[in-house]
Amino acid sequence: MASQASLAVIVGSNRGIGLQLTKELHGKGHKIIAACRKASPELSAIPSIQIVEGVDVATPDGAAPLLKALQGQHISLLFLVAGYQHYDKFGGLDAAGLRIHFEINAIGPLLMVQAMRPNLGKGAKVVIISSKMGSIGDGRTGGNLYGYRMSKAAANCAGATLARDLKEEEIAVGLIHPGAVDTDMCRAVRASMGVPEKDRGKNLLAADVSAQRVLKIVDSLDMSTSGCFWAADTGEILAW
Repeated sequence: MASQASLAVIVGSNRGIGLQLTKELHGKGHKIIAACRKASPELSAIPSIQIVEGVDVATPDGAAPLLKALQGQHISLLFLVAGYQHYDKFGGLDAAGLRIHFEINAIGPLLMVQAMRPNLGKGAKVVIISSKMGSIGDGRTGGNLYGYRMSKAAANCAGATLARDLKEEEIAVGLIHPGAVDTDMCRAVRASMGVPEKDRGKNLLAADVSAQRVLKIVDSLDMSTSGCFWAADTGEILAW
């Protein structure tokens, strides 16, 4: 997938899937810019990558540190991984809780792509990490989690629209559900749902396995598949 000169930018690289994508892409020979709010020890331990802190998709100027670091470089792969999930259920919903999901999961990634657009050259790929919970037509993921589901559906709409708007520039856009992954975010949600600690990692994919499956789909992403919504754990194209 990579050449030594190709640049991969991962927004949300300090933990979970973003961290594993950073490790995998580094191992494939990409030049890496790892963007995050604050670096983790695990991210800092990866050799020969450029870490850019202070990048926050939820703030209006959150892309500024990343734009400064890019200095006109062309991005081959742009990953929007940063996300937010908080357990909510009907009967206990509030506007602020719903709104923060949209700000981080949908509005933030879209504005980040817009900010990076001058650095996306012909043939670049933009990957938005989505979720099967954002599929209205799938119906396999139960109820509740309104903020997360609605915001991921909005992210899917944004990605599909981006695919159309970036078509003339031959920039492919992919929306990928990484599977149910063993991350701090997922474990925290399960804790808030009352799942016992011993069961919070049950039936979850290891983050490195998920990252490898995501990258397999990214390998096949081109202009003929731009705008599609995939499940990395099964390889299927998901319903909107």
